[in-house]
Amino acid sequence: MRSIPAWYETMIRPVTPGDLWSLRRKPRSAVMLYNEAMLARPHRQFWFALHCAAEGSSAAHATFFAQENGLRAMVQATGRDRRPELDIVLLSAFDGGRGAPTDPDIWFRLLESLCAHAGRRSVQRLYAALSQRHDELREMFRQLGFSCYANQTVMRLEGPDWDQGTSVAAMRQQSRRDVWAIHKLYGLVTPRPVQQAEAKASRDWMLPLTPYWHRVRRRAWVLGRDDDLIAYLALTSGPAAHILTMLVHPEAREQTTAVLRYALGQISDTLPVYALLRDYQSELLLPTGDLGFQPIGEQALLCKQTTVIVRRSILAPALEPLPEPRAPIPTISLLDEDVRPYDRPAGHNQQ
Repeated sequence: MRSIPAWYETMIRPVTPGDLWSLRRKPRSAVMLYNEAMLARPHRQFWFALHCAAEGSSAAHATFFAQENGLRAMVQATGRDRRPELDIVLLSAFDGGRGAPTDPDIWFRLLESLCAHAGRRSVQRLYAALSQRHDELREMFRQLGFSCYANQTVMRLEGPDWDQGTSVAAMRQQSRRDVWAIHKLYGLVTPRPVQQAEAKASRDWMLPLTPYWHRVRRRAWVLGRDDDLIAYLALTSGPAAHILTMLVHPEAREQTTAVLRYALGQISDTLPVYALLRDYQSELLLPTGDLGFQPIGEQALLCKQTTVIVRRSILAPALEPLPEPRAPIPTISLLDEDVRPYDRPAGHNQQ
């Protein structure tokens, strides 16, 4: 662990209205950690900081600010809908003077304060989608306890449909009854370490109820029988772009092109279209590329748990002294009246 001066503790705080003037200028350096929501809707650091200053940093959004020797730095994180999680989305630095700490040093301390804040707010997991070219920042996250659970390729629709096919999958809109089948398909195609990091439950696949004025809209479709799906497709649309994510059964990979064609048929504007593919979905790269998608970046998906599993021996209660039972000892006559035969020690009544 790198050595950090003790006076760093006193200069880091949640953003206040007095800090906002410093954020109006263009940052000297900034790292955007693009997740699905940020691709769909641009992240405005000043307005986000204003929102945090007005309502206070919470489990749904947080902005931490630091200042020392003319250097001002900031970290921002956004919450996930209905989940105790935060996504780190921005690291930035402004100005700087002689004797000021380096950007990675001040960001390290800011992130450390953010993790402590998240733990106090009952946030269970923090995520970061870090570009593969930021080797120094990846080491910084590692020292803070983040681990890489998957790598992700960001692909953007750049050209025509090179496959020149016309088949379109007969998908249907996702309904409430499909969430367990989607979760079962997710468990089939997703490695267990990824499942443990994302901690998804079947209810997490339910579509959010977004009002018509909301700037980001999410739609989803499924392919296959109600209890045995072979494909799942989600389309997140915002003012900046459309983002596609999908799950395809290993035995139905030939359906990938038809599934993507169906998705593109649901888009009626000229906004950029992105597709996000994990490293364990590498077999989908070729059919996605045949439709005109080209890779534009690689990301390391990082996760930090703020909770730990507490193990306790099941024999511990037997070793602890217990108070004497106060119930009267049954007599033979009472046993004769209330006795019931049992088939095994587990206590199941015979029928």
